[in-house]
Amino acid sequence: MKCKLTSSSLGTGGCTKFLIFSCTISALLIFSSSIGVWAKAPETAKIVFMSKRDGNAEIYSMNPDGSDQINLTQDPAADYNPAWSLNGKQILFSSDRDGIFDLYVMDPDGTNVRKIFKSSKYRMDAAWSPDGKRIAYAQGDPGKAKLQFGMRFVPYADLTLCVATANGDSVEKLTDGFNPSWSPNGREIAFVVGGRKGTPLGIFDLQRRSRKILLLKEMPWISGPNWSPRGDRITFAKLEGAAFDAQGFLGFKKGTIHTIDSAGGKLHQITDENSSYNPTWSPDGSELIYNARVGSLQIFKTDLNGGNSTQLTHDGSNSSPDWFDPTLNVSPSAQLLTTMWGKIKAD
Repeated sequence: MKCKLTSSSLGTGGCTKFLIFSCTISALLIFSSSIGVWAKAPETAKIVFMSKRDGNAEIYSMNPDGSDQINLTQDPAADYNPAWSLNGKQILFSSDRDGIFDLYVMDPDGTNVRKIFKSSKYRMDAAWSPDGKRIAYAQGDPGKAKLQFGMRFVPYADLTLCVATANGDSVEKLTDGFNPSWSPNGREIAFVVGGRKGTPLGIFDLQRRSRKILLLKEMPWISGPNWSPRGDRITFAKLEGAAFDAQGFLGFKKGTIHTIDSAGGKLHQITDENSSYNPTWSPDGSELIYNARVGSLQIFKTDLNGGNSTQLTHDGSNSSPDWFDPTLNVSPSAQLLTTMWGKIKAD
């Protein structure tokens, strides 16, 4: 991906406060012939992520071992939530460079930046559909944005989970929520359910147009769900000591990474750090990259047993990693669900 948790600070009483954006399943980006056709994908595996080491939020890339960290955006605006397209030729991200957070795409070297939607709304936390023809994201009313971490964000309870065509021409509102992650077969979206009573794990069925909530009693507060490449598991962060503040922003005292069978079965805990979240799968499904606080927010890589953790970043605050590997690039399955989307004009 994920909302993921892309910006954080220590609140009073040792409580970490954060904003959840996601990053999640990458997929093939299909645009018109005039947009991004000639972009070149990286020849080796790359991780993109957000870093504040230069004083503001920028999109960086690095090798999977943490080497060769490069600032891609180099813009005075705040840039968040990078996500690779399946073919590695595009990076989707959120930016407030037009005064309000909205969705943009750029080439892998940071050039050719363009806005997806013609109209301006608060849009964050985007994820590609497996066929690359659609994006899921969180949308909010710009008038409800509040100051947090020096920028204006819409609180979680006021966010709506939406799906749009990749060029932004057609939009459909699904349900209250954020942190979307598409299943590899395109039939479902994992997300965080909106509201102020908790942030449970939700699954939205795109064919039936219905949602279900998992682990409501066991884990009423979670963040950053992310579907595995094979579709058999979902990873997420369990939040303990979590609560909303008066503005509607979320804080927690402990975060741990877990996986669950996508059918809602067996749970498995991956990490036991006091503050770990934002898990994202490696392209082959054998590892996870995630955020953990070690003084500042950093990116780590671990196997699925959680016993071999490696810190990848060290400078500044870093989050929202997403991993591309050209050796594992595959075409979307011919069995992907075809859905008739409501034609709602983006206003």
